[in-house]
Amino acid sequence: MYDAELKNQLENELKRWNDKKLSVWNEGNIPFNSFEYDAITNEIYDWLHTVNPNVQNVIWDARHYIMTARVKNAAKKYPDKRILCIHGADHNYWYYKSLKDERDIELVYPLR
Repeated sequence: MYDAELKNQLENELKRWNDKKLSVWNEGNIPFNSFEYDAITNEIYDWLHTVNPNVQNVIWDARHYIMTARVKNAAKKYPDKRILCIHGADHNYWYYKSLKDERDIELVYPLR
């Protein structure tokens, strides 16, 4: 799909993004748990979406919609319970963005 030169350029750009993200890994009290880390992560996936939107829509966005739907369903099923969601650090920004305005969900985010 990409010639060798473009593939190399894209891989180098992704490395720069990941280096930038990892430069703030310890901004919060818990590693990889800060608004700074999440902002860069969000930018990375926005950039990746411009590189190949079909792949991002299928492997990233669809996955996120499923993950947050499960949280919403659990919150409805157990309205008076606390729910712990464990996921990789690159999903934090999406959870926050998708759940922060939910009426019956209170987020403790980021953990500081």
